[in-house]
Amino acid sequence: MERNNQVVTIVGCGSTRIPALIGSLINYKERFPLKKLILFDIDKKRINAMEDYIRLTMEKYYDGVELIFTDDEDKAYIDADYVFCNMRAGNFEMRSHDEKIPLKYDLVGQETCGPGGFAYGMRSINAMIHMVKKVREYAPNAWILNYTNPAAIVAVALDKVFPEDKRILNICDQPYSMIKSFAKILDVDMYDIEARYFGLNHFGWFTKLYYKQTGEDLLPKLKSYLQGNEFKPYNAEQREPSWLKTYKNVNRIMSFFPEYLPNTYLQYYLFPDEISKDSDPNYTRADEALSGREREVLELCSKAREQNSVEGLPLLVGAVHGNMMVEVAESIAYDLKKVFVIMVRNEDIISNLPSDAMVEIAGELTKDGVVSYKVGEIDTFYKGLIEGQYAYEKLTVEACLESNYQKALQALTLNRTVINPVKAKAVLDDLMEINKDYWYLK
Repeated sequence: MERNNQVVTIVGCGSTRIPALIGSLINYKERFPLKKLILFDIDKKRINAMEDYIRLTMEKYYDGVELIFTDDEDKAYIDADYVFCNMRAGNFEMRSHDEKIPLKYDLVGQETCGPGGFAYGMRSINAMIHMVKKVREYAPNAWILNYTNPAAIVAVALDKVFPEDKRILNICDQPYSMIKSFAKILDVDMYDIEARYFGLNHFGWFTKLYYKQTGEDLLPKLKSYLQGNEFKPYNAEQREPSWLKTYKNVNRIMSFFPEYLPNTYLQYYLFPDEISKDSDPNYTRADEALSGREREVLELCSKAREQNSVEGLPLLVGAVHGNMMVEVAESIAYDLKKVFVIMVRNEDIISNLPSDAMVEIAGELTKDGVVSYKVGEIDTFYKGLIEGQYAYEKLTVEACLESNYQKALQALTLNRTVINPVKAKAVLDDLMEINKDYWYLK
């Protein structure tokens, strides 16, 4: 099949994840060829930090692609076929507050879950709405592939504001990463596994792991292995200690609820007290990332700039985040019908959940979008958990769009990591004060 060259815009190109995404685009250049790559960020300083490494890498490995770096949103989306959205509203400074402020109240301090995820979501919603409107000015038919966190809240907001826009796709790389880890344990190629999954983003369960060569469900084999062995990410030797604990908690969750294999993020909702007690309020994952990936990537980019070459420097590749982003675009562009875990409006996929919930399920990615695999009814336990979490997400979106303090307080009180309205109010007031340049409620 002929594969026509694509125009791709990367939003949030100042992220230290982007050099590895460039490596993925290079590795997939025969499968997803580019004509033009536009790298956009509102922070010119962060663009400058990455630009030389990206430019020199593309010149060495992918010459002939038109490369544009810009902080002008009126130039960022012209003629785009795909928009990879990777923004972080507030950067690491606000992420640090998201994680540390809840810990003052013995609440989970995490960037996408609990009060921190609420604050981050409030910042992301308006930024994402603005971005979608801008994209549609210049590229009405572009696919917007959104990886901006907290993806669950962002997905609900975009579906509410742009209900008829069928070319917005919200997707998270954690199920992809977990499948990669499953494949290593099972000693099979991850692309030979097709998962079945249900829930909300960062709040779901794997129900099947079909081995495509035989049709066998490998989930029972994996669960049996995990009864006697710790669950570890495929790249455990490269991960921070907090992530190794996170994967280990999958075993613990399954010791209580062995039916399905949970997403790692469920630890925050099922063990919030233990996790908050185990957290260091002076050193959270934001600090881990700053002293780890952020420092390492920026140092690499600095070396490239100093020597005006990438000779002797590694080609960074996004084994999870970058590869998945390109594979998703490839499946849409060339109608490959590959199976991913994706967020979509429920309608009747999970028949006993609200039709407007943005559920996360398995489905095929085609040139027309997602063909979802129907889940049917789910049991009362999972239904109850999901309905409570969806109510939190929906109220958060409404609180943002309406600047409504009362709905924000209701949302945080519903969140399983909070529950106590006294703590909900205290943490909300602190978060609102520190976020006053981004959002405010009345």
